[in-house]
Amino acid sequence: MDHASVVPSIAYHLLEQMTDGFSEDRELGRGTYGKVYLGLRANGEKIAVKMLHPILGLDDELFEKEYHNLEILQHQNVVRLVGYCNETRREYVPYNGKMVLGEVTHRALCFEYMQNGSLNDYLSDESSGHDWHTRYAIIKGISKGLKYLHEELEPPMFHLDLKPANVLLDENCVPKIGDFGLSRLIDERTRITTSSVGTIGYLPPEYINHHVISNKLDIFSLGVIIIKIMAGPMGYSKSAEISSQQFIELVHRNWRNRLHAASVNALESYCIQVKTCIEMGLTCVEVDRHKRPTIGNILNKLNEIETASQFPDALLKDPGSTKNQVRSLT
Repeated sequence: MDHASVVPSIAYHLLEQMTDGFSEDRELGRGTYGKVYLGLRANGEKIAVKMLHPILGLDDELFEKEYHNLEILQHQNVVRLVGYCNETRREYVPYNGKMVLGEVTHRALCFEYMQNGSLNDYLSDESSGHDWHTRYAIIKGISKGLKYLHEELEPPMFHLDLKPANVLLDENCVPKIGDFGLSRLIDERTRITTSSVGTIGYLPPEYINHHVISNKLDIFSLGVIIIKIMAGPMGYSKSAEISSQQFIELVHRNWRNRLHAASVNALESYCIQVKTCIEMGLTCVEVDRHKRPTIGNILNKLNEIETASQFPDALLKDPGSTKNQVRSLT
């Protein structure tokens, strides 16, 4: 990595200033590892400040290792780390009913701010809105980010908690994979783990039953996301209730009717993309992980259907504002 791009350390008192004392008004969200606040730098730049909860066993050496894992990530579809804090201060803390002077370590990871929040905020039934192009671009963007993690890093990185809440959207609705928790680089392609990963509903059977993790865990999670992008938040549940072929036909028919009603140009080209994506999503959630595609296979397929049927120029241009783009997902 170019040393000129090394992520800087940010003093804790500066983080306090940027977040207005970590006020509730600045809170963007919270998760297993900590709370996220909106930080405002002196130059007006907005950043997301993730203050980590004290985690048993997270010593300086482990934090530095995990920080460096995140520091190396440089891709347009992965949220960029812009700073960190790992500072121990002497502060008064409660102890046995009294306030005593002790050492407190404050750790934070700071990321680029994503104006449109998470994909989770905008998923809804596919029958509302008309913007297939935005949804397709989000599917492809997530796939490109995952390909970077799986096939362009050495060793590869497995996200292990891919879900709509961890896919963030910038001002142009470009998706970026974020919230790696305290992800680690994986030296082996497949292994058994005793630690907990992921979120129920996005975890494959081999992990639930045998705690096996591999690159195919992320592929399963991606499949669930694709299905929900195309068929709404309950889409994955629907897919389990009927045969794969019936589900493909249902989603394809719904989108065809929707695009036809919206008088979308190149209807057939878009319908090919719809059918390909829903078939791909179902393949990603195969019970047998060996039958799931690699992320390279997925992107190759997406590139093939684009080559076969290019988007018309008029639809590549946003006809409305960014807010309209976001509303079109809901």
